[in-house]
Amino acid sequence: MNRMEMKKIAGVLVVVGVLFFGASWYVSEQQSEYVAQIKLFTAEQETTLATLAQTIDRDGADAVVSSLILDCEPDNRKRFDELLTSLDSLSRTEIQEVDGLFDACGDYFAQRRAVMVARLEREFEVYRDYVELIKITDKRAPLSEYPVEKWTEVVELEKQRSQLSIQLVRIQDEIITSLLKGVAPGAEEIRVQVTEASEVKDTLSYTGVRIDEIRADVIGL
Repeated sequence: MNRMEMKKIAGVLVVVGVLFFGASWYVSEQQSEYVAQIKLFTAEQETTLATLAQTIDRDGADAVVSSLILDCEPDNRKRFDELLTSLDSLSRTEIQEVDGLFDACGDYFAQRRAVMVARLEREFEVYRDYVELIKITDKRAPLSEYPVEKWTEVVELEKQRSQLSIQLVRIQDEIITSLLKGVAPGAEEIRVQVTEASEVKDTLSYTGVRIDEIRADVIGL
């Protein structure tokens, strides 16, 4: 191989090296931009989760859910709540009244919470998928910044709390139905139902405290 041929080969190798370096740099830059975008989406999703978690804890709802699930009229709500807190001392007429109000007022808060918790679960699934993408694309990412396990626990506890709220509404309905049938407030059937309702309320209270603790640990609120 003569000197000219060696120069040509060396030139080709230089060009190949430059092209390879350029391609590697381009791929690296593109990956960095992709990872940065995913991290931005993840941060935004965590903000969405925090907002939803706080709204649910206040027994509230967003505009969409509020427009879909409507409470009974304010006067009926006030009257229903008054009657519901004194079922053991209501007259026959008042029992019929609270039963009539139950369909419109009874499960409003439980239904609204259930829909909000379902939305929280969906948004968490999106968040979890983003974190999985970060794990794949950035091996050096500090995953402790993404508390997936704690959010998992919040979502599961909120689902439990929602089911407990629905269960409490069911028990209240059963008590009203029993009273309508003429069962005395002090009868064994009513006492069992009241005890069950009390246990559900206690579990609701404990679950709420646990959710508050985890949420405070995750988002500081």
